Amino acid sequence: MENSYWHQKWNAHEIGFNQLQPNQLLQRYCHTLNLQPGDRVFVPLCGKSIDMLWLIQQGYHVIGVELSLMACESFFSDYNLPVKTIQTESHTIFQSENITLYASDFFQLNKALIGDITAVYDRAALIALPATLRRRYVDYLISLLCPSTKILLITTVYNQSEMPGPPFSVDRNEIETLYGTYLHIDLLYDNPIQKIPEHLRKRGLSDATEHAFLLALK
Repeated sequence: MENSYWHQKWNAHEIGFNQLQPNQLLQRYCHTLNLQPGDRVFVPLCGKSIDMLWLIQQGYHVIGVELSLMACESFFSDYNLPVKTIQTESHTIFQSENITLYASDFFQLNKALIGDITAVYDRAALIALPATLRRRYVDYLISLLCPSTKILLITTVYNQSEMPGPPFSVDRNEIETLYGTYLHIDLLYDNPIQKIPEHLRKRGLSDATEHAFLLALK
């Protein structure tokens, strides 16, 4: 998936993937991450997700990375958050109380730049990537983590012939293949989606299952 694809989506406001309410599985299973106030939660490919606002409201510090500069700017304007902007050679950095967003290619980040991460919340990163990029993404994500970092991962499984991704169908077997070398994998949730979002139904999706996993480094 070329970077230009995502820039086009944001420029055209084709962002049906952007939720209007905090994700219910995040709210239900965030406690499994054993977070304390002030802990740092990394949200890869974050867009302008309202989930980040929810995490901030719980007392955590959010570190996000998003390819689209427009998405980062919109997050702060949508929620009326004061923001300081820093421009570097490789990134535009948006800083406000308890949140730092990097407008950057995910693969341009490094551990020295983002600092120690307590947990990762991945609702829309892995499933946004085609199969050819998912192994690279996982390997790079692991390189950014601390030994104690936990990951809350949400995926969707469906008949890929019904609808081309993104979001892509990523099942439990693929999670085992991608993460099993590094992580213990616990399935927290496995249930059909009761109401397929309108923008996905229009693309041909009739039914799907949602999974939530807790991943912890071995």
